[in-house]
Amino acid sequence: MIAAAIIAVWSKLWAFTKSPLGRRVAVALAVALALLGIHHAGYSAGVKHEQAEYAKSIAKAEKKAAETKKKSDAITVKVSTDLATANARIATLSTQLKSEIPRYVTPQADRRCIVSAGYVELRNAAGAGRSAVPEGAGRSLDADSGLVLSDLAENDIANATAFNTAIAEIKAWRAWYSLHADLWIKEYGAPTP
Repeated sequence: MIAAAIIAVWSKLWAFTKSPLGRRVAVALAVALALLGIHHAGYSAGVKHEQAEYAKSIAKAEKKAAETKKKSDAITVKVSTDLATANARIATLSTQLKSEIPRYVTPQADRRCIVSAGYVELRNAAGAGRSAVPEGAGRSLDADSGLVLSDLAENDIANATAFNTAIAEIKAWRAWYSLHADLWIKEYGAPTP
């Protein structure tokens, strides 16, 4: 029954295409299908082209990122090596200076020099980054603290070592940052405000 209905419809369509109007409709339908096919083929080719271009740009960006990371790692290694060298030089100098204390601050200088309690209090406050504590009742700031000049010299060298180590680290971080900023600008351009 369905087959008979399909055959009947097909017969009527075939008869219609033999009429002048049917031929025009058939030609218009054929042209429309051809244009649709051409459009689809062009669209598919365009999509494939865009996908290929996208894949190329991703590959190029990944390659550039890998090269930039390699350069960045080299900067980090150089700055770390420079910092380690500076710290080794500072440690060597500190050891050398501490060994010279008895030569430059003799036992005679230790005996002649009185390091006052007030001086020690003020120095401790400065080292801790706080205000000096007011003197206690019955306590003289001029009293002998019990420290000798050679102890202060050793403390000064330890403080200078810590200071110079901190300065070397700050310089290393600044160099690292500056070199990375230059690398970024070279590889990717200046940031937009």
